[in-house]
Amino acid sequence: MSQTEIYHATIYALRRILLCVATIIALCSCIGEEDEYTHENTSIVKVGDKAPDFTVELLSGEKITLSTLQEKALMLVFFSTGCPDCQAQFSEMQRLVSQSEPHFRIIAISRAESRETTAAFIQKYGLNIDVGIDPGRSIYDKYATRFVPRSYLIDNFREIKALTVEYHPDKFHSIWQQAEDLAR
Repeated sequence: MSQTEIYHATIYALRRILLCVATIIALCSCIGEEDEYTHENTSIVKVGDKAPDFTVELLSGEKITLSTLQEKALMLVFFSTGCPDCQAQFSEMQRLVSQSEPHFRIIAISRAESRETTAAFIQKYGLNIDVGIDPGRSIYDKYATRFVPRSYLIDNFREIKALTVEYHPDKFHSIWQQAEDLAR
C-alpha cells in the first residue's frame, strides 16, 4: 500500500469513528432531553396550590376572571387544536356531555392559537362550554411549561383539587367524576 492509500484509509476510518461518536452523543442527548421534561417538573402549580388568577377572552367576546367565579367546581382545560391527545380528550368530553350535562363549569383555553383555529376546533366537537384563547401563552405559562391537554379541577376557594396531564382515559374519567362529586 502506498503512503497516499494509507492516508486515505486512515481518514476514512477516522470519519467513520467520528460519525459513530456523533451518533451516540446525539442519541444520548435526545434521551436526556426526554428525561428532562416530566409531567411533574413542567407543572408550575400542583394539587393543593391556589390556582393563579387570570382573565381570559372567550370566543363569544366576553371576558371572565377566575377570581370572580363562584362555582363549587370548575374544570380548567388547556389544549392545542393540532394535538392528538387533545382531540381524543375533547371527543370524550363530547361523549360525556351528551350523556349528561355536567354539574360543574368547564373553561377550555387554547394555547398559542388564533380565535379562528380555536373556533373551528370547538365547532367540530359541538360542545357548549366556555372556550377562551391564550395566543401569547400568558395564562398557560402561569400553570405549566409544556404538555397539553392539562386539566385542573378547581374548587370555589381556587384550590387545585386534582389535575391531569396529557390524555389518559382513566385519569380523565377520574377527574371528571371528582368534579361531579365536588359540584354536588
